[in-house]
Amino acid sequence: MLQQELLSRTSLETQKLDLMTEVSELKLKLVGMEKEQREQEEKQRKAESVLNVISELQEQMCRLQLDIHRQIQERLLHSRGHPEEVAASDGVAESQSCGQDCACWEGSPELLQELRHLKIKVEELENERNQYEWKLKATKAEVAQLQEQVALKDAEI
Repeated sequence: MLQQELLSRTSLETQKLDLMTEVSELKLKLVGMEKEQREQEEKQRKAESVLNVISELQEQMCRLQLDIHRQIQERLLHSRGHPEEVAASDGVAESQSCGQDCACWEGSPELLQELRHLKIKVEELENERNQYEWKLKATKAEVAQLQEQVALKDAEI
């Protein structure tokens, strides 16, 4: 009877140690996942920052293009001897909006190529940001699952 009680107690102690080991492993995994989540969030913040900078650069390029376009129009009108049309064309150049393709860049292939390059870069960064967001969601779900497992193991102990 005493021997049976000792065996039962030893078995329970072994189970307890096994559960404690498993809880420790889960806690370590949880810490690793939380670190990875923070890193993913930081990468996402950096990607968003880069997207903001690119957007600002695109706006600047478009304004510069409009200014260049206006200056070209002024020179053309002055060279033809129609200075009265310069004032009228100023409003047109200023009011042109920079559309998706920025068609008013036709006179400057280098600028148009640069704009296309920037658009491609923006698309790549947006895709990367979407991937980070997806990974972040998956990581959060896994962290929640691990926290639930830890809570269950703690309750068992």
